[in-house]
Amino acid sequence: MKIDFTKSKAREAEILNVTSKLIESLLSKSGGGITLEGLKEAHKRYLIGYIEVLEDHAVALMLRFYLPNESKERLTMRFGLLPKVKTLVCFDLDLLDARTIYTNRTPGLLKLVVHGNRTNLQEVDRVELGMEKAFHDIKVRFEDFYLSDTKPEDYPLPDLKLVDEFGQWKPKEWFGKIHSFNELEVNMKAQEGAGAYPFPAWNRWGGDSSRKLKEGTGYFSRIKTDDGRWHLVDPEGYEYFSLGPCGIRPGDTYRIDHLEKFCDWLPDEEDEEFGQFYSKGRIQRTPYMEAEEFKNFNFLQSNMYQVYGENWYEKWKEISYHILMSNGINTQGNFPNLDVNNEKSKLPYVREMSEFPLTDTLIFRDFPDVLSPEYKEKSEVFAQQLAEWRTDNWLIGYFLRNEPEFNFVPNLCIANEVLHYPGDTYCRQGLITFLKERYQTIDNLNKSWNSEFSVFKDLQKSIEDCLTRYPSSESDLREYSTFLIREYIKVPSLACRQVDENHLNLGLRWSEAKNRDMMVGWEYFDVFSLNCYAFDPTSEMDFVKESGVDLPIMIGEFHGGALDRGLPATGLKGVKNQMERGVLWRLYVEKVAAHPYGVGAHWFQYNDQFCLGRFDGENYQIGMIDVCMQPHETLFKEVRKTSEILYQVKNGEVEAFDQMPQIIPMIGY
Repeated sequence: MKIDFTKSKAREAEILNVTSKLIESLLSKSGGGITLEGLKEAHKRYLIGYIEVLEDHAVALMLRFYLPNESKERLTMRFGLLPKVKTLVCFDLDLLDARTIYTNRTPGLLKLVVHGNRTNLQEVDRVELGMEKAFHDIKVRFEDFYLSDTKPEDYPLPDLKLVDEFGQWKPKEWFGKIHSFNELEVNMKAQEGAGAYPFPAWNRWGGDSSRKLKEGTGYFSRIKTDDGRWHLVDPEGYEYFSLGPCGIRPGDTYRIDHLEKFCDWLPDEEDEEFGQFYSKGRIQRTPYMEAEEFKNFNFLQSNMYQVYGENWYEKWKEISYHILMSNGINTQGNFPNLDVNNEKSKLPYVREMSEFPLTDTLIFRDFPDVLSPEYKEKSEVFAQQLAEWRTDNWLIGYFLRNEPEFNFVPNLCIANEVLHYPGDTYCRQGLITFLKERYQTIDNLNKSWNSEFSVFKDLQKSIEDCLTRYPSSESDLREYSTFLIREYIKVPSLACRQVDENHLNLGLRWSEAKNRDMMVGWEYFDVFSLNCYAFDPTSEMDFVKESGVDLPIMIGEFHGGALDRGLPATGLKGVKNQMERGVLWRLYVEKVAAHPYGVGAHWFQYNDQFCLGRFDGENYQIGMIDVCMQPHETLFKEVRKTSEILYQVKNGEVEAFDQMPQIIPMIGY
């Protein structure tokens, strides 16, 4: 079935040209869109069509689904597209069940994510194709849209050149862009130097040697002082605030499969010199997604090889230590790759454990059947990986995992999902037992919930959104949810402690802190971690503290990007230019340091992402260095200013920086 664009209605958008097959629209910067008619009636799985962004930068587009009489969408598919690249996009409408946030990539598409709550298409009143808020009105063309039960086999792309020989975005010029091998060599060698801190009081760990907090244990630890402030402590007993970027490694993933035609130069895969910089990747972000294989060519490594030959990796380490330490960076954030667990470290680091225990039955997204014996058994196996790291005193601690996917759903009640799940689970049996013990009889339960169950066994059947059907059930379901979340944390945490007593359990790197159900189980952590994409993290840190969590708080990820350094997207926070990235750094880091529970902040990430997209399509200007190993000097100037006063801010001796950056709406997906 074809979509007839002459039936489409505009919201905060101007229709510039329309036929039954094509619509060209100027979408308002406030986030406009045009409706798509006929999706419910077609009863087809896929919505397919061509989209072209008629601008000079990427755009975050939105497929929105609205219920009747609602001004806020129930569910969205947010996705990114490269500028001026006509791209075939396929939307899987089965994903309205919200079973995943992540999706696999198709050629030309950047990242596509699903946000919101489970939605029945037959209950949807309006489907709208538009965009996220932007810093100016955006011109977009939609063409040849249709509905089908079959995915496309081919995704044709135009013949364009978008990437130069150095891996830089070709259509744009900017200050610092490399144009020749000579420029590459001169600029890269200018970054050579010793890896040393510039501040006399900083010891080899990056701790403050003027602030002894306790006797050192030989490993990183923590302490809460009499003034109510939490602190990290280095192995020698001195105050330590953890500051640095994630992903310190030689380059990012530069995904090129199906995109080779966009590159000015790629060597033959068998090339004796440059073939080594190709690699194969494989990802399966969730158990219910198909595994996806892809091809990379590491432009940063290729650039370094052109300058240093076979010694490129040692020079990458030297330059990285120099860039980071000379500007007051004292930590490798998550995904470290610079001398880890090899007795050669100069920078303390954190790490994420791999393969968090999942059960064969998943309640919702990646939430396991946590009351099952299988979960305990797999947690014990999971913990064994700590054995090889347990004596490394440069390791600050370990994250159990990164961003549990179930937490992305607003105000999720996991017990509600236990009842929705169609099969029998240990969590369901536990819930029934919990309710039997509380109410004794089904009549008592019915009176409390305003329900009409005949017997407790009725709870064995799938209930579609119990919270909506029986609003009075919320108190019980929320209470049971917190029990399940606590078990989710407790079981693997205790297993890890049995294997490694030396290092700090840094928690789960929650994607946000807005749901009090998730603020339990903290007593099994040593540090509470969250990834907080904000300009000022104070409100989310306060939410954690006010929820009763009494732990040091570490920010696992934050960042900001701009469009003035050669990448077409900003990332999850957008600012006007590189100077404003530095302002963001100062504001954010110093607000964390000034918070009584703040002990660390990790920027995501060290490298700029690839302009055509990493493995999943992110192509953000979020790095501290670019693809030619050049530091973003304007950012680092502000980084050093903060590091110079970091411990004074931490201890209330200097007021935190309090200037907001000049913000633009993000281009992120």
